[in-house]
Amino acid sequence: MSRKIVNVAFRGFNRKEVKYDWKRKVDTYLPDQASTVVASILFMPFQGEYYIEATISRCMAWFSAAVSSGVPLVFVNIQTEQIVTSEKTNQNGKEISRGGKQQNTSTSVELVQGIRLWFLPGVEQVLLEMIPEPGETRFGLDIKRTDEGFICVGEVTKGSAADRAGLQQLLDEANLTKHLLVISRLEGKSVMPSTVGSAGFIHCCDHDEIKDALASAMEGLDIIQLHIMAWPNQNRPETPQAMAPATLRPPKPPL
Repeated sequence: MSRKIVNVAFRGFNRKEVKYDWKRKVDTYLPDQASTVVASILFMPFQGEYYIEATISRCMAWFSAAVSSGVPLVFVNIQTEQIVTSEKTNQNGKEISRGGKQQNTSTSVELVQGIRLWFLPGVEQVLLEMIPEPGETRFGLDIKRTDEGFICVGEVTKGSAADRAGLQQLLDEANLTKHLLVISRLEGKSVMPSTVGSAGFIHCCDHDEIKDALASAMEGLDIIQLHIMAWPNQNRPETPQAMAPATLRPPKPPL
């Protein structure tokens, strides 16, 4: 009898399929479905670098510098990731240019060990809507890019669509708490840095492209939605345009 019990525990019980209401769960626990909640950035090793510790050091230096500058990132996890790289060469081993047409080529494949850093873009992401009014020519926010590749709000024009959306209130609070008012998504698209290449360049959103998107929306008097990275104890903007935040936080203990 004891042997039978041990054998059952070893192999486990039979599995069965259980129906799950994904739509209701997503609507309930991820109120802003345009936000992925968690984000990541991939760090490639420098050329000729064979020790993973060096890549990890740069990864954590980037994260610490971003947090120190006021970007409200929350560390989640760090992991190694294998990336397959390849290049075409001719018989003499020389790399072929993209436009070259040479015969007897071969492809060399190499596995590179990268580092992926997972983080939360703020304790939560607050969705705001900037609603332009007839006669306005701009949304009224000036943006800048940090050294680590994040897009933040530097100034808000009084009485503008950005001001009415609550950005000035958030900017004032950010200045008091020594945080940056960082945009994580614009019209549902991520504007956060995604990769650090083997040459050390950070792949991030084009600053001018964001300005063009805002200018194009203003021409059509279109509503613009943007996500703001929230920091601990941040107050909500006193505006009807503030939407439900996308958050991934544990439940509060009962009183």
